[in-house]
Amino acid sequence: MSPTRHSSDAASIARIEEASLNATVVPEQQLYNGWLVRWAPSAARRARSVNILSPSAVSLDERLEYVAGIYERSGLPLIFRLTDACPDPALEPALESRGFTAYDKTLVMAVSMRDAAGIAARQGQGGLELRSADVRTFAAEVGRLKGSDPEYIAEHAMRLSSVAVPRQPLLAYDGQACVGAALGVFDGSLMGIFDVISDAGRRRQGIATQLLQAQLQEGLARGARQAYLQVETANHAAQALYARYGFAEHHQYWYRSMAGDQK
Repeated sequence: MSPTRHSSDAASIARIEEASLNATVVPEQQLYNGWLVRWAPSAARRARSVNILSPSAVSLDERLEYVAGIYERSGLPLIFRLTDACPDPALEPALESRGFTAYDKTLVMAVSMRDAAGIAARQGQGGLELRSADVRTFAAEVGRLKGSDPEYIAEHAMRLSSVAVPRQPLLAYDGQACVGAALGVFDGSLMGIFDVISDAGRRRQGIATQLLQAQLQEGLARGARQAYLQVETANHAAQALYARYGFAEHHQYWYRSMAGDQK
């Protein structure tokens, strides 16, 4: 099932992008001539890429030289994160002409909170026990379910502990076994849903559905008016799940880097 698409204006896209950046705070970041430069030692690319906030009067070559030095000193590739509403429309063709190739396009899906929560309420409850968790426990369980290395689990926990806006890390248990996770982050009228994952041996058993329902109902209780989440374009099963709750494509983002740096 393919998601429908919102007619999204630049301001709406910018607000959701702002909220998603607030949900992934890292200490390794710097504002530079309209760019938010991040170089965290993270598995998450948004924590180690350049996000575009505004145009700049400084030449692109000068900016590239400056940020390339940051990533070289950090031992990381130079990666740009771009969206449908980039505030510097000349940037992407200029990057492409310099050999930066695009990859990993991701959908940002959104829904009116009242619509989504109403659908969730009609779905009923599953049989799992859902527990709020501290960020260290949440990161450890997400890392275990993903098969992440210990250093990335520790970085994830640090990143979650630095988030200034309210959040709800939620774990799903079947008996004593943790079988799923989802994170809700609340930023004014917006709710972001991140880190939705189920045990690989328990897929298609309603784990993500129950977690999603609980997060949506929590968002409504906290006064959020719109929910958003991010899903890879190739993950059709997840897109179909979210579409059942009214989520539709809001906008897209993708990355650009030099050949060989797409990691």
